[in-house]
Amino acid sequence: MESCTFGLLGELSINDGAVALRAGKLRGLLAALLLRPGRPVSEAELIEWVWDAPPSRAHSTLQVYVVRLRRALGRFGPCVLRSTTGYRIDVDPDQVDLHRFRSLANRRDPDSRAELGDLRVALALWRGPALSDVTSEAMRFEADRLNEERLVALERRIELEIQLGAHRELVPELRGLTRLHPLRERFAEFLMLALHRGARSADALESYRAIYRLFVDELGVGPGRRLSELHDQILRDREIDAARCLGPLNRR
Repeated sequence: MESCTFGLLGELSINDGAVALRAGKLRGLLAALLLRPGRPVSEAELIEWVWDAPPSRAHSTLQVYVVRLRRALGRFGPCVLRSTTGYRIDVDPDQVDLHRFRSLANRRDPDSRAELGDLRVALALWRGPALSDVTSEAMRFEADRLNEERLVALERRIELEIQLGAHRELVPELRGLTRLHPLRERFAEFLMLALHRGARSADALESYRAIYRLFVDELGVGPGRRLSELHDQILRDREIDAARCLGPLNRR
């Protein structure tokens, strides 16, 4: 059978849009199978993924939707197979953008430039928020988890770029990211460090003051210890230990 590619990192995509699924339940069913390509997904799990409030005869209704999905996929329909406990989609994980993303984003390389290259390729796979046109509650929860994976990979990409000296070039992107994710301390930390390293310490301190006010207003507490320590180092014009600043987030 001809190879097919699938996209979950944005709207659900089949062969770059060559095949369209107009029914929301079919998109939910296909997305649930693609989350675990080549592996069986039980009927109970599929019902949970597809319906917020399952119909009274959910198992027989699911069988009808599987038939419709195979028909809608046309020549790719035979890849949806019955298993002993449910169904599976017989595709290689590399045919699904999510799994290509994970493979690239989870690589660690002693060569920072090689790792950075993998991360850039991984992040370029994203076309928008994950599963943006699949609307069941369970799938939206999963989409939130996938979107978090993207942010973690983005943080790692920026961390490597700062280590490699691209701090000035990163400032506009980091300003945008701190507006989009105002309570995400990692982006705020990167912005302050990039400004400071670019000889803009006053801007870095002003950035911290804005972040501090936001945290107090929204959460009733100030930012975490790492951000506060970075502020103190910049304020005292002390040499900043970049390895510590850019280290793992659990070093709080």
